[in-house]
Formats: sequence, C-alpha cells, structure tokens
Amino acid sequence: MSNTLPVAPTTRAFLAVAALGAGLLHAALAPGAPLPLLVAFVAVAAAELGWAAAALARDRPPLFAAVPALALVPLGIWAALATTGATTSGGTVLSLPFLPMGVASLLDLAVAGVAAVVLRRRRSRGDREAAPQSGALRFVAALALSASAVCAVTIPALGATDAGIAAVTVHHHH
Repeated sequence: MSNTLPVAPTTRAFLAVAALGAGLLHAALAPGAPLPLLVAFVAVAAAELGWAAAALARDRPPLFAAVPALALVPLGIWAALATTGATTSGGTVLSLPFLPMGVASLLDLAVAGVAAVVLRRRRSRGDREAAPQSGALRFVAALALSASAVCAVTIPALGATDAGIAAVTVHHHH
C-alpha cells in the first residue's frame, strides 16, 4: 500500500484541523518545558503543523499509511514521562499541565483513529482509487464544524499553558 492515499475532502478537513489543534498545543507547551522536552515539543509541533497544512492542501496527505502510528508518538512520550516520573535538572518532579496535554492527546488520538478507520475501510474494500469526492458546500461545512469543535477544546487548553497565561497577563503601557 502506498504511503500517499487519496482521502475524502471532508475527512481531510477534520484530520487537518485536529492535527493543527494538537500542534498548536504542543507548541504552546514547549516554552515551559525543560530543554530536552522543549526540543521534543517543538519537533512534534512542527511535524503536526506541517502535516496539517499538507493534508488540507493535497488530495493525498503525506505518509497517510503511517499516520495512525505517528499520531500516537506524543501520547507515548507523555506516557513515558508519567511512568518514569521524569524530573527536572533541579531534582523536582516535572509536571506538565494536564488540560493542554490531555486535549492534545485526545486530538492526536482522534487523528490516529480516523486515519486507521479510513485505511481499514480502504483495505477491506480493496479501494485504492480516488477518494469519493464531495461538493464544495459539504467540504466547507465539514471544515467549519471541525474547526469549531477543535477550537472549543483547544482554546481553553491553550489558556492553561505558560504561553497562554503570559498572553493574558501582559500589561500594555500607553
């Protein structure tokens, strides 16, 4: 099976918006993390944001066959940190904000799940041809609904990150 499979536009809209939300959350978590974790957050965020843009722009999202596994990498990192009781260089236990990490994990899980369903359906039907096309109105509606749902969970989670807290506590002097 090819790594680049055609995906229905409405499905691509949801996948791209969910990956975008997860990428924004991982990027917002990076500044408050110790250096090794900061690098991991930036790398994951860059991958998610880049993939979201490519998935929305192209009929064949890159590495689509690997997306179910790749989308679970951030969850694995979080699980490994939680299980090992990772500590900072000062010897204190590293605590990541639960809400942003939980929402990013749920978004990544949604991307992995939807991609896996698409791949399984295609495999069971033997359908490797073009994805079913939907009208522009249906695509715009799917994009708007996906964006609204992802924003509803992402914006409050962004507010719970160090970057989000700093954004609302900035004082402007005129």
